[in-house]
Parts: sequence; C-alpha cells; structure tokens
Amino acid sequence: MKNHHLFHLMSRIQGIKKLMKNRVMVGKDPLYIMKGRGFTLGLHPSLSKVSNSRIAILPFIFLIGCASVNQESTPNLKAEQAADSLIATLTLEAKTELLHGMGGGTSEFGDLDVRFFGIKGNEAKGIPPLYMGHGITGVRSGRDTSIHATYFTSPIAMGCSWDTALYSEVGIAIAAEMRALGQDLALGPTLNIIRHPLGGRNWESFSEDPMLTAQMAVPFVKAMQSNGIICGPKHFVANNQEHNRFDINNEVDERTLREIYLPAFKAAVREGGALNMMGAYNRLNGTFMCHNKYLLNDILRDEWGFEGFVLSDFANGIRNTEEAVHAGMNVEMHRPQHYGTNMLEAIESGKISERQVDTLLRDVLKVMYRMDVFNRDRYGNPEIVHSEGHMDLCRKVAQASPVLLKNKDHILPLDTCCVKSIAIIGPNAKKYPDLPANHGNYAYYLQGGGSGRTYYFRDAVVEPYEGIAKAVAESTELHYAQGCQTPYYYRNNKEAEFNRQEQSLIAEAVSKAEKSDVAIIFAGLSGFNESEGWDRKAPSLPGQQNKLIREVAKVNPNTIVVLAAGSYVDVAPWIDEVKALLFVPYCGEQVGNGMADILTGVVSPSGKLPFTWPNSIDDYPEGSIFKGKGFSEEGVSNVYSEGIYVGYRYFDQHDIDVMYPFGYGLSYTQFEYSELTVQRHSWPLKVEVNVANRGEVKGAEIIQLYISNPTSDIEKPVRALKAFDKIVLSPGESQKAVFELDEMDFSYYDVEQKKWVMDSGEYILQVGASSRDLNLVKSIKL
Repeated sequence: MKNHHLFHLMSRIQGIKKLMKNRVMVGKDPLYIMKGRGFTLGLHPSLSKVSNSRIAILPFIFLIGCASVNQESTPNLKAEQAADSLIATLTLEAKTELLHGMGGGTSEFGDLDVRFFGIKGNEAKGIPPLYMGHGITGVRSGRDTSIHATYFTSPIAMGCSWDTALYSEVGIAIAAEMRALGQDLALGPTLNIIRHPLGGRNWESFSEDPMLTAQMAVPFVKAMQSNGIICGPKHFVANNQEHNRFDINNEVDERTLREIYLPAFKAAVREGGALNMMGAYNRLNGTFMCHNKYLLNDILRDEWGFEGFVLSDFANGIRNTEEAVHAGMNVEMHRPQHYGTNMLEAIESGKISERQVDTLLRDVLKVMYRMDVFNRDRYGNPEIVHSEGHMDLCRKVAQASPVLLKNKDHILPLDTCCVKSIAIIGPNAKKYPDLPANHGNYAYYLQGGGSGRTYYFRDAVVEPYEGIAKAVAESTELHYAQGCQTPYYYRNNKEAEFNRQEQSLIAEAVSKAEKSDVAIIFAGLSGFNESEGWDRKAPSLPGQQNKLIREVAKVNPNTIVVLAAGSYVDVAPWIDEVKALLFVPYCGEQVGNGMADILTGVVSPSGKLPFTWPNSIDDYPEGSIFKGKGFSEEGVSNVYSEGIYVGYRYFDQHDIDVMYPFGYGLSYTQFEYSELTVQRHSWPLKVEVNVANRGEVKGAEIIQLYISNPTSDIEKPVRALKAFDKIVLSPGESQKAVFELDEMDFSYYDVEQKKWVMDSGEYILQVGASSRDLNLVKSIKL
C-alpha cells in the first residue's frame, strides 16, 4: 500500500493543519501528510512497511481528531480567522502593499536610509509594521549603524561549542534585545551546510554536518519564538557559496538534498516550530529557489506542515511575479520589484488571482496574530540591552567555543606564577589602528562580515591583549608588538605586500619575543577577509602573518598561536614550529577574556571542530566550490557531484588523512569511555556509555555517536553522526551519557520509492571523542 488517500475532502476543513499537531509519528515523520495546502489527507510514504492492522485504524484516529478539536480554543485557528476577517476589509492595492518590503528604488537593495527592514503595515486598518532585524550574532537593526546591541557570538562559534543549552540561552537573550529595540522577526539563523572551506559565509553557518546543524537550530528557534520574536531560518536551500550567488544553478540530486541540505530546515520547522523562512537567491536544479513550488509548497508546507510565511532574500530573490506567487512566495524583500504594481498588473491580466494574494497575505497576518505583534508594545525593556547578565552570557560563550588543536609538552595552561614575561604579538591582539576613526566597519574586528554582523558598542569588545593583561599577575612583564599589517589592510582579498613597513613590524615582534618567556601570537581573519558577498580566494592567512609566526618561533621555543577566524585556515606553513594552537571562532565581545580564561587555565577548553580541518585545500573534491561565470551567461551549473559525501564523509569515503578530524578538540584533563550498552526492546533504541574524568581539573567533554551500515548494498557514509552530548565532570567523577535512536537514524532516502527506508542488516554504533577517535564499538542487527 503506497501513498493512497484515506479521504478526499470536498471543501476546506477549518483548522485541518492544526490536526498535524496531533499526528501519529513513525520515527520523526508523521503517519500522514497533507497534499495541497490543507485540502487532501494522505498516508505518509514511510508507511509502505506498516502492517495493515495499523493502517486500518487511521480513519478512526482521524475522525476522533476531527471531533475532538475545539476550534474556538485553537490559537492558530483564531489567528487564521482574524486574518481572514481583516483581509475582507482590505482593497486589492492594500493587500499587495503588505506583501513586499518597505524599501524604495534608490538602489538594488532599496533605500539605504530606511531605518528598518520589514513590511510597513497599514495604519488605517490597524495593521502595525512588521520590523525585521538580524539576530545571528546579536541584534542588527536594518542598516542603522547607530543602533548598538550586545555582540553575543557567531553561529560557527556555537557549532564549535556543541552546546545546545547554551545556544538556547543566547536565543533568549537576543530575542529580549530585539524586542527592546522594536523588532518582530529575526532574519536567521543561517542553516546552510559548510560544503567547502572557502565559502564566504561559513562563519555564519554551524557545521559541515546536517545533524549537528539541525540540533543547534532547534533550541534557537524555540528560544526566539517563545520570547516574542518570529524566527526565520535561511537560506532555503543549497546556498553554500557567495560567488555568483544571484546567478548560479546548483544541481543537487534528491537523495543528497534530503540527507544533507534539508534536515536542518526540516528540524527548524518540525521540532522548532519556525514561523518564517527565507528563500535563497540561487537556482536549484534549474529553478530559482523563490520560484520553486516543489521546495516551498510540496516539501516545506505539505510534507513538513510549515504554518508560517516565506520571505525572498533581499533584492534579487524574486525574478518573476507569476512564478513566485504560484510557488507560494509570500513576501518580496526589500522593495517591490516584481510584487507591488507588477502584482496588480498580473492579477488584472489573469496570470494570478486575488484569491492567491489572499492566501499569501493570510500566512503573514496569522503569524503576526499568533506572535501578538498587533497588541504588544513596540519597544520592550530597554535596560536589557547590553545588561550585565548578557555580558556574563557572552563570557560563557567565549569560554565554551574555542578549540584547542595542539598542545605540545602541555605548554597550556600557562603557569602564571612561573611565567615572568609574555610577548603579546599579532594583528588581532588589539583593535586595528589602521581603521579610520568612526569608520562604519569598526564592527568587522573579530567578527565576520556582511548582513549577519552586529554593530556592537564601540568599546565593548575585549581585546586579547586586554584579556591577558587582566589574567596574569601584575608583576608579569607584557611586551606588545603588532607584528604585521592587520587583516583590515588586506581586506577584500588584497594581495600581500612584503614592504619595509612589514619588515619593521616583524623585526619589532622578533625582538620582543626573543626576550620573553612565552610568545603568544594573535593571528587570524576578520570581517574584511571572510564575508557575505564573496568567497575567500585562498585558505592562507592574509598578509605576512605566516612569516611573522615562523620568525617568532625561531627565537622563542614557547610560541603559542591563537587563531581567531570563522572558518578553516591553512596552518601547514608553521604548525610544526609552534608549541600550541588555539582556534577561536568569532565568539562575541568577551572574546579576549575567553581566550585568557583558557590560556591561563581558569577553564579547560571544551570546544570541538564542527568541520574537518584538512591537510590541504586541494584534498576537497574538485568542483565543490564553483568559480565559473553566471548560469545565464554560460549555462554551466554548479554540480554537487560529491553527493552525500560532504565534509568528513568525503574524507572517510576516500580514506584521506586530515590534520584535525571532525569533532576533534583537546582538553586539559583526560576522559575515559567505557561500558557501551544498547537496549533494543523497542523504539527508540537506548544507548548508554559511561564517561569518567581521569584528570586533575574540571572539564567538559562532547561524546559523539556515529552509525555505519557496512553490509548494505546501498551507498552510505563510512560513518555518520547521529547523536552527541556535552557533559561537565569534576576530577574523578563519572556519568552516563544516554542517547535515543529511532528508525530515522538508521534510514536513507530512497529516490525511487520517494521515502525514507531502513535496511535490515548489520549496523555498527561507534562512540568516542571525534569522528576518528571512536574506541567503543557495538554491532547490532536490525
């Protein structure tokens, strides 16, 4: 029995989507699905193996559900009824004005002086504006650089933390500041997978792994929306690089799409309850995403039960009025190019109908009703912005996200009693002196670039030098040298110049390092080097940083590199010459204090890599970052030829050695894994493992569970992450990590059957500290 219908509803049943809340579940998928937009109910494809007796009770379950729904008490139904009542009072022109952003036509992105992004509302009808801001690193209020907020973190830092509870705290705090600054909707988080290390927005993403990305997305979405902010994950979908982002065609096969690029968005909707989504610029398999009915309607709404509305990405998301409307694209941002007047003309010519416009607008208004945008005060508690509690939270993030990659001879943590002098060197040690005063891009320091950045308070970011100075004894001598030109000087991939000024800066640094017990080099990138709008040309450090590190290491055997960046950097030119390497993702305004806390042992490092750190950029599959011209110019597509083998899956599949594997990170203590057990009596399977702290300091460990299926005839990854947990243990303490696995964790997407399938046969469960440090293994048969 496959995909047949239980009922054919002759008319639209009020509240039918709400019944999805009470759906019977098979693993993580509903027993039945909607076809259309609430018009037809059908069996979910995953039921092809379900017994007839189980299927037979479905009509009874469904009828009970219909009878038991109290329509008057259903929040979503009330919101939809309110939206319908309001729409009935609006003229056609008024309706269309609520389906596009408030920007004008002075540039491709609208009026640059428009303070807020959003929908302008209709004062005469009591419809308030819907203000949209970025809530990715903190609060960014449109283009208004005068509005400042707390710089909490970046998505890549939260990916490095593997700490879902901490990210929930961050989501609550950002939502509070968004409310205080008069905003209603967060344009984010970014749920795109890191496909290649040079992607310009890698810092704005979480991981190369779909499961880790999904698990980070859900608590953030929940935190946002439970605190009054509509959450809008982006960029839906397969937006994995910046080069030619407006005119690229990404060819992705269905299985890869389902297993790699869709899971995080699916989790954000199904588990997080996201009420907004942003459509990407790119084409997918020949169709612009904002025109893609299959993705926006068939999958997002009908399969996943999405109850919100969809925005286009700004300026170039929509290319055709009719196609976008038929696909279910609700709102064009940031100004009306294809909606507005063009929408009215399309209705007049019969290309679209007013009923379609009503449907699109209903989605927007019902979300505004559900989230109480109509009734609440525009501005919340202003005292919450950059409050002491939020600064404390920033420090927790800055402690939890750095990843210790090398620690030869246990040089870290520094013994501050014995170290009498420290050379603090490097272009990231202090704010950039060559950045003009009052420059609007001051916020690129220790933060990625583009729309996701926060305009933090100018003096809020704690410099690494400041953090170290406060952490060591007053008697410790600190010798500072910039060492080389800052990343600002080499902004926008400018070519390195080894001139007299660079020579002088390096010579000064070498002199300071030579007379110090320890040399700490604060190297790395900034928003001037990795940003929305372009991909990095090369993985190397900008300017003369490699030369600086090598020259300092020659004269000081105790050289430590602290690498601040939002993505992979090639460290091969000097990694063997330094004692320690601490990777610090852009982790908020307390970054200097977080670095110092780890370097001096106030906390033990607990971050782990959410992406693979290769030996060379050339080890990635050819074509995994597209460098060709626009699709409309040459007709050449960006083919995702590696398929499901993204990141560590690719390196494992081809047995390629890496410098640091996915999930890797060192600690100042030692953890012991033992007693892996699996209880198989029913679904979900319960997996337990004992973890003990055998060291001398308190520490946090991220326990990772991977699954492989070596006996399958279907191509599958050597291993795939399916669960993880972060636990904190004192010396001598032990604790059981408990995981629950359901059918979906053992399934792959069968393209021919158009459903998720679980093979029978042998499965191997592997548990350990990284994707290539999995000491506990258990084989089971399903």
